[in-house]
Amino acid sequence: MHDPNLHYLDGRELYGAVDFEELPLPDQLHPDAAAHRRIGERFHRFVLTADGPFADRS
Repeated sequence: MHDPNLHYLDGRELYGAVDFEELPLPDQLHPDAAAHRRIGERFHRFVLTADGPFADRS
């Protein structure tokens, strides 16, 4: 069954091993402010831009 409203984004696209080298998780679990910013910027680019799944198509 195909649901056009269901989308997949691998979280490693938002924060991965290379990011960990530059912005390690202070407690090995939770991102700090700089990592949160990077994750948010990437989420916006992947999901909310004109060609992303949540783009305003009206």
